[in-house]
Amino acid sequence: MKYKFDKEIETKLKGFETYLKGLGSSENTVRQKSNYTGYFLAWLESERLPAGEARYNDMLDFIGYCSLEGFSKKHVNTVLLSVRDYYRFLKSENETIINPAINLYIKGVVKKIPSNGINYPELETLYQSCRTETLRDKRNKAILGLLVYQGITTEELKQLEPGHLKLKEGKIYIPGNRRRNGRNLELKPFQILELQEYVTETRPEILNEITAPKPARKPDKINKTKLENQLFMSTNGSGDLKSSLLHMFKDIQKVNSNIHNAQQIRQSTVTYWLKTMNLRQVQYMAGHKYVSSTERYKANNMEDLKKNLEKFHPLS
Repeated sequence: MKYKFDKEIETKLKGFETYLKGLGSSENTVRQKSNYTGYFLAWLESERLPAGEARYNDMLDFIGYCSLEGFSKKHVNTVLLSVRDYYRFLKSENETIINPAINLYIKGVVKKIPSNGINYPELETLYQSCRTETLRDKRNKAILGLLVYQGITTEELKQLEPGHLKLKEGKIYIPGNRRRNGRNLELKPFQILELQEYVTETRPEILNEITAPKPARKPDKINKTKLENQLFMSTNGSGDLKSSLLHMFKDIQKVNSNIHNAQQIRQSTVTYWLKTMNLRQVQYMAGHKYVSSTERYKANNMEDLKKNLEKFHPLS
């Protein structure tokens, strides 16, 4: 949802939004940062303080204002991130501008440790038991394999192109983005065979069905060029996999009610990797930019161990 601001603030935000789009930010990111920056600009307006004159102490006052409004520490840090980006935008137009929010963070924000994980053998059993009767089934099994064995995110799933598959080498390239690093990952032997069938048979059939003329479908609703560049697509012709994944997990829950979404599978996979591989290796495979992100999963392993000790200790 886009927040409403007065005309002066809206005018300032337009340039900022154009700047963010130029950096490759997604539509959701642009909207969120515009909303938070608008909130900051509205506060400056109430304080009769021009953005170019704001300094560190002013930012402390703004943080205090956010706290009074009931913002959590994590939420305030998110707002500050948008404010920093806004000042980078201002600085790109005027080098003399000082960024008062640079290196300004609220400490004491505790990141949640991934929980509600699934035992890895359950995930492997789920994959092996997948139906492959329809085109949708075959596509879903290929997707599930990448979630379980390569631990990719749904965001990365949408970015995959046919050229990212290196089947002769038995690998897949996961492109990086602003949040995660790119990496080359090994495919399981059975994945190679199934992905080969998907690329050479299943995917072309899905594309043919999508692009075939149908009375109820408007031709301009199908972006054929975009679909041809995607490794996976919805069988109804949409380039967005959100609905497809929703239906896929509804089917999965009929088999295993404990599995809810792709994020849970990724958490379980990364946690399993840490039991058999070193930290840096797992960091690379997970695409984490910072090793601290990987260490959170290691902490989860320790929590599981602690719970088991408490459960089975003879004095418990």
